[in-house]
Amino acid sequence: MVMNTFSETQDTRKPWFIAIPIVLWIAYMVYAVITLYNYQTVGTPLGKNGEEMPVALFIVIMVFLSLTFAFLLFIMLRLELKVSITSSGIYFEMPPFKKPVTYKPEEIEFAYVRKYLPIRQYGGWGWRGIHDKAYNVSGRWGIQIILKNKRRVLLGVKNHEQAAKALESIGFNKKP
Repeated sequence: MVMNTFSETQDTRKPWFIAIPIVLWIAYMVYAVITLYNYQTVGTPLGKNGEEMPVALFIVIMVFLSLTFAFLLFIMLRLELKVSITSSGIYFEMPPFKKPVTYKPEEIEFAYVRKYLPIRQYGGWGWRGIHDKAYNVSGRWGIQIILKNKRRVLLGVKNHEQAAKALESIGFNKKP
């Protein structure tokens, strides 16, 4: 049998993944600047119900939240899922959260391509699950791996047909 290999990288660099943190940050900064302007010109107290918040504390909170939004944007730009299938096994990583992992053929009981419902079955996309894990970025297709120790791992893939051929070439793609 001819050896088919499979390699795919999915990322979160989609316009709306980038736009959401930026829009939230801009909305927060507009609110903060208006609040600070009202404090400086009209004398509206910082805080609620007339409780005075020191200006320095308000600015520290602004800086902290700005750094938090920047960090979230950085994570969104770096998050990706890399999946490879070769004769040596199934390899994946999801930097910056998950270091590279290779499941060797002798560790795998079953591995097959299947369609899944990310929100209903796993609660969304990303790194999901405690015992049964799912690593996905987008889409509804994945490689379901059932290890000999009965742990289950789902790796999201876009090109499911090529992944199925690669699994068949290493002796898998059969459901339990």
